[in-house]
Amino acid sequence: MITCVCISGKTSESLEANFACKGELTVFTFGDYKTRTQNSTRENNVVNVTVKSKTSHLAVRCRNYHEKPWLIGSVSNGLVTDTRWKCIGLKRGESAQILFWRKTADVSHWPQAFAIHTKREDSLWGKIPGISEDALWISTVEEDHVRLFCRRKLSDLAPVMTEVLSEGIFQATINDVGHSLRNHTQSQHQVSDVRECFEKCLSDPQCLSFNLQHDSALPTRSCELNGVTKGQDPWNYVRRPGYTYYDRV
Repeated sequence: MITCVCISGKTSESLEANFACKGELTVFTFGDYKTRTQNSTRENNVVNVTVKSKTSHLAVRCRNYHEKPWLIGSVSNGLVTDTRWKCIGLKRGESAQILFWRKTADVSHWPQAFAIHTKREDSLWGKIPGISEDALWISTVEEDHVRLFCRRKLSDLAPVMTEVLSEGIFQATINDVGHSLRNHTQSQHQVSDVRECFEKCLSDPQCLSFNLQHDSALPTRSCELNGVTKGQDPWNYVRRPGYTYYDRV
């Protein structure tokens, strides 16, 4: 595992953050129209970066030619890796269509990140010192990419986000991709991304899990709120291509 520390944000003070990558990590920070990179190619190597107040974006590249790349991290202002990040993956031999580390790069068409388990002692990859317990390992839904590109700006972080996350969090494992819980849908919505579905479930006291359509060519996708979890009814947890099941933790 590769650990990196870096900063990003439109703020009046410098920030600090910790990032880890399942692969070779490169971090790009943006400020005063300059781009600075920090690389880590050794396992357990920690890179410390301080970014000043005019920094506006954070971009991370994780490269792994042997297994699917994932990344996780948190910033000292409360920002963590979760589904609000934008991520794409490239297969071996594919080239990026844009210079995603540039401040002016348009990544609005990128899909939301796919998140799995949190950085807890019982997670598959164990605890990582210095990273928030609220951080999620993120990547894309696809399994066959060797390079992961993720990007996030700090200025759109809502002040209430920490309060919302403290009430509950939803997560999916690799095995939940292509599955859903049937016969327990209480309401169905059209949403733009997984975060919107998460918020709808969080605001419904009867919602304990949800099914999200992750494979859709339309600008919106189906969000199905369930009244039970797969643990309560494993017999109705079934394969369903194009959907991912999320549990409330």
